Amino acid sequence: MAKGNLKATVVEAKKLTDVDLFGKSDPYVKLVLSDNKSQSTTIKKGELNPKYNEEFNFVTDGEKELKVEVWDRNTIGSDELIGSEVIPLTKVYESGFLDTWIKIKSSNSKRSHGECHIILEFAY
Repeated sequence: MAKGNLKATVVEAKKLTDVDLFGKSDPYVKLVLSDNKSQSTTIKKGELNPKYNEEFNFVTDGEKELKVEVWDRNTIGSDELIGSEVIPLTKVYESGFLDTWIKIKSSNSKRSHGECHIILEFAY
């Protein structure tokens, strides 16, 4: 099991699907390492190609994957999931580094809802 520190940088997203009926989506990215380990970026109002450059630190305890969720912030009602993808952490634990673009997909479709640029760094 890989116990250590995982630094995740959400660099940007692009070509996000606009899920708002009125106006444009207000996206944010949520990183989920486990049920009780998650962190979110700031909300980028009306931006379908948001730049974040935000860093997050997690203490890992052998988790096998990092789930990347892209949400649309709604002022009325619940936030809406634009899409998500899972990054396996095995190679990150072995090499200590991963710089990748991932395709964001909805749970009921294989269709892309945009892309997200993530950098992961791991240290014991």
